[in-house]
Amino acid sequence: MRFHPVTSGVLTAALAASAAIGLPAAVNAAPAATVVINEVESNGDAVGDWVELANLDTEQDVDISGWTLIDDDPTHDPIVIPAGTTIESGGYWSVYTDVDPDHFGLGGNDSVTLRDASSDIVDSTTWSGHAATTWGRIPDMTGEFAVTGESTRNVRNVAAVDEEPVVTSPWPFDPQTIAPVVLGGDFAGDDMSGVDIAADGTAYVVNNGTGTLYVLDYDRVAGTYSVARTFVLKYPDGAGLPDSEGVTVGPDGVIYVATERNNDAGGTSRPSILRFDLPTDRDSGALSATDEYSLSALTGQIGANSGLETIEYLPEPWGGAFAVGVEGTGKVHFVQLGAAGAVTEVQAFTSPFQGVMALDHDEATGILRVLCDEVCEGRSLEMTFDGTGFVTDGTLYDRPAGMANLANEGFAAHRETVECTLGDATGTAERVRLLWADDAATGGAGLRTALAETGDCVIEDDDNGGQPGPGIIVGSLGGVEIGFGSVSALLPSLPRPAQG
Repeated sequence: MRFHPVTSGVLTAALAASAAIGLPAAVNAAPAATVVINEVESNGDAVGDWVELANLDTEQDVDISGWTLIDDDPTHDPIVIPAGTTIESGGYWSVYTDVDPDHFGLGGNDSVTLRDASSDIVDSTTWSGHAATTWGRIPDMTGEFAVTGESTRNVRNVAAVDEEPVVTSPWPFDPQTIAPVVLGGDFAGDDMSGVDIAADGTAYVVNNGTGTLYVLDYDRVAGTYSVARTFVLKYPDGAGLPDSEGVTVGPDGVIYVATERNNDAGGTSRPSILRFDLPTDRDSGALSATDEYSLSALTGQIGANSGLETIEYLPEPWGGAFAVGVEGTGKVHFVQLGAAGAVTEVQAFTSPFQGVMALDHDEATGILRVLCDEVCEGRSLEMTFDGTGFVTDGTLYDRPAGMANLANEGFAAHRETVECTLGDATGTAERVRLLWADDAATGGAGLRTALAETGDCVIEDDDNGGQPGPGIIVGSLGGVEIGFGSVSALLPSLPRPAQG
């Protein structure tokens, strides 16, 4: 989850001591104008979001006791800088805004305002979209705000350099028609995160804010989804509210959920996988996990909002394993789950993305798709098993041509066989049904769907010489009937999804 607003309180003395740069014996008063907001991390480093202040005065230290920081939400209580906090002459001071459960996270479209102890505004900055690095003053301390060249908390800002354009390939499932999944209610609001589609076509979606699991039935004729069941997820002891970021369907319909933390203790990282057996005798209610598997030993120290973002079950090649993506490190951990919460890592992969936000495994092709969100322009890469581990050829794929740069934190694809026509003959073809979960619910849509036809129309008799050919599939998407030809007919030069 990219943005986690909570209430605010006063920083602890321990945090101030670790964040301050130097505590000289004598501190002189200085005009507030000598202090500026110098750098902002809104997308979380390994610990979380942070704001850096700088003292422009090269001769005197500045006492910033009682000063405050707040984001663009006036309902949040500001972070109050503790008594005795100073910024040394020409130095820096920074604070993580979301590591304390009483503080706030920073969003992709947000601002930070600094006020002195008299509540007068000292400085402020506003940004649109998470920076790939950080948002800071260039030149350091005195310049205008811009995307920096790298994250430099508590040291001099670095200017960005002109980079070569990122070389990408088209989204493998284009062309396609993308439509919102109109379900209303919770699906018109924020925090829809993980999504998976089971072999029978049932879709599973989790909400990271409410810790809710939604089970969606799919009507293939109408092309529509409906909410069949909902469950408020709990830890094995029946307590807490797991920040549910990713979901996957395991063997025998068992559900596994990737979580970042307990939302009832939002400032503490708790990267774990929860296992759930879905009941068949009720439609909704609280559901406790049967097991919890901690991955903290694999992720290392990470922020409460930088943990496990996605999970995908892999029936092969290790006899059943899971790929788990981490937001704060951009890594994919391949793990096996054992008795009594045991976790065994069989492979780790460091992606080129700032964060791994979604995973999807195609059993037919063996491709594991690794996706980033709007921070990486919605790009993805493909991995396949080479006999030893999952590897990639490094190709980066664009997001779909008809998809805006959205906060897609969930993606799932499901292959199904449908009826098609070739002249007067009727046959079958394969198509892929796609789902995206938009954490920001852009335009009031927490879910979007598309249909992509990936093969020719195959006629079972000899009317077509026993050969497949370009035909027409008729189906529905979001209740609207659509017809589309095969990929070979419409885009003969479009490459098939890569196999390695």
